[in-house]
Amino acid sequence: MTEAVQNDVEVEKLKCRAIFGINGKVNFGLHLHPDGRHMIFPLGMKIGIDDIKTSTQEFIAGHTNNLSCLDLSRSGKYMASGQINHMGFPAYVILWDFVERRELARHDLHKVRAQSVCFTARDKYIISIGGRDDGSVIVFDIETRTPICRSVASRGINGNPEVVKALNNNPSFFVTAGDRHLRLWSIQREMKKVNVQDVYMGKQQRRMCCVGIYRGDKYAYMGTYSGDLMKVALNCCDVVNVTHMGQTSGLVGAYGVHNPRKPFGKDCNRYVHGVRVLRIVDDGLLLVGAGDGVVELVEERKDINEIVFKNYPNPTCPMLKMLKRTKVNGAVSSLVEINPLEYYIATDLNEIYLLNIKTFSLKLLKTSHKKAVYAIVFPRNLSNVFATAGYETIRVWSTRRLQELLRIMVYNFNCAALAFSFDGTSIVSAWNDGVIRSFTPITGRLIYAIPNAHNKGCSALAISSTGRVLVTGGIEGQVRVWKIEPFRQSLLGVLKDHSAPITTLDFNKFDTEVISASSDGSCVIWDIKRLTRKTVVAANTQFMTAKYFPTGVQFLTCGTDGCISYWMVYNGSLIRELQASKKSSVNHVAINATGDYFASVGSDQMVKLWDYNRGSVVAEGHEHASAVISVAYSPSRKFFVTGCTDGAIIIWDVPEKYWGQENPPPIEEPIVEEKPKSKAETPSQPQAKSSRSNSSKGENIEGLVARTPKNNVCCVECPPITATSKKGANENCNIVPNVKTC
Repeated sequence: MTEAVQNDVEVEKLKCRAIFGINGKVNFGLHLHPDGRHMIFPLGMKIGIDDIKTSTQEFIAGHTNNLSCLDLSRSGKYMASGQINHMGFPAYVILWDFVERRELARHDLHKVRAQSVCFTARDKYIISIGGRDDGSVIVFDIETRTPICRSVASRGINGNPEVVKALNNNPSFFVTAGDRHLRLWSIQREMKKVNVQDVYMGKQQRRMCCVGIYRGDKYAYMGTYSGDLMKVALNCCDVVNVTHMGQTSGLVGAYGVHNPRKPFGKDCNRYVHGVRVLRIVDDGLLLVGAGDGVVELVEERKDINEIVFKNYPNPTCPMLKMLKRTKVNGAVSSLVEINPLEYYIATDLNEIYLLNIKTFSLKLLKTSHKKAVYAIVFPRNLSNVFATAGYETIRVWSTRRLQELLRIMVYNFNCAALAFSFDGTSIVSAWNDGVIRSFTPITGRLIYAIPNAHNKGCSALAISSTGRVLVTGGIEGQVRVWKIEPFRQSLLGVLKDHSAPITTLDFNKFDTEVISASSDGSCVIWDIKRLTRKTVVAANTQFMTAKYFPTGVQFLTCGTDGCISYWMVYNGSLIRELQASKKSSVNHVAINATGDYFASVGSDQMVKLWDYNRGSVVAEGHEHASAVISVAYSPSRKFFVTGCTDGAIIIWDVPEKYWGQENPPPIEEPIVEEKPKSKAETPSQPQAKSSRSNSSKGENIEGLVARTPKNNVCCVECPPITATSKKGANENCNIVPNVKTC
């Protein structure tokens, strides 16, 4: 019978020690408050505010789906955000008060998606444009907090707008740009209407993705997916006629970067994957971010007149001169000015860099997974570092420095599970290509690989305390036991009972049993020595996790029915069932070393700390912005780490009264007085060492923090693994790591 969670204990709020996460895929999503202290960024369905001085984060919730656009007013008083929604549903645009962190107003006039949003000068209006399913422009009055007009964004012969940008000085004018679309708009507040004029582009047809406007509102640059810049003369500021009488806004030219090494006609270079972000540093100086990660400081050429390119063979003329150049990891999505010399750079791989344009040096500030975090593990008896598994990468993080130390990359595959060996000399991982890979913990070099470990890919993994036995689970439902030797990995047996993917595997305290949880609604306890099934537990749910209690007499399960269940090991009987969530699944649980408390995470974005004996919630956390799917307790019991589907990782501090005490108390072994050994017996001491001590002569996870310089990330690419290749362990370890200093 399911028990309701008792409320006799006051539920505390869990505090975050650190948050690793940003949604860099939102274009122009990173902002810096005018006070220079707060960084604003989107993360899932919430807006994150990071205090740079105190290194604390907070989130504002209000959207029903992921954010698609975000903007900060120039005074820093307001924020505006838009979201994406399912087909047939409206998309909200919300106005926020930054100081009070609360919602002021919202509207749902856009369909499916709000493509872009911006504030006009003097914080007078909010301009928002819809996506391809909407195609409208909404003008929202901040003073009255109501929409004042709505208009069709583009003509039938033009494409959809992708970005909206307001002029710097006049609050009644803004520009929309997109696929074969460039229009200049003016707002008539009294008439509750907008006037629009198409910018004359001649024969040039481009798909524009970013806009940069000079301070005097005389000229504007448009970045295109073709890799060139379009310079436009605006000639605006007549509310009724949009442009001045007798004048029109039009194209000045399409510019590329001059390459002096090539002859005339072939000396124009374009940016690879387009110009994604454009920032006007000073009159004539432009900071350009490209889709391949290139960041350049360019200026218009003064040594040549544009008339020279009248008969140029290409539509893009080389009118830009490159001054400085650097490159970041991923496509540039945001450029934010801190001061005239420093800028923040955000990429679509969820990384933030600090750029000094005087020296043009980069410093990596924040990193996170670009997709879901599938697994989190700590080394045995070590809380300084932890490892996470995600799409294409295994990352090792420092809990003291609060930074990434090591990144191991296997392109195009997901790391479904990983574990540290008990002696800390290797990181064993399971991948969805069916290969088991083991890496060194400091340099990230490949130690060994087991190809075709499972036919349809690996989904779970567990390693014994000796490091000699490895148990893996596959998507096909099989559990396989491997014998790990220094130069050979052999299959001991295949255990078949499940009919669906294995979700988790866990060894008991004595390494004699392994429990496997599957999405077919069953958990099986296996005898590893005899390779037989001992106990089967079934329920009307899809089991997501099964974990042994530290003493090994009970185990804990959770599943898609939102329940957490206690089971006896010896007969598989149900002891207790707790309703942890009424509307969503519980995805993972982690028990601390004493067994007094455990943490649970679910698709409702909630993180809960439970009292194991009472079965009640003692603390909660609400900072995640999407479904939480992984959690791991630190060996010190002072904190635990959670990961979610948007790639964010949060370290939660556990209140001191919930650390727990040793239960049962440690057994005091009788003290045996040893006789002093003679000198002749001392040389025989090295021969008594076990295989674990022999394997620790090389790299150990304990030395990773000391051997990694600050603000450095060691990036290692794993070589391809094929079934025909028969390389030894020493050959695979000859990879030279690419150390990326930021």
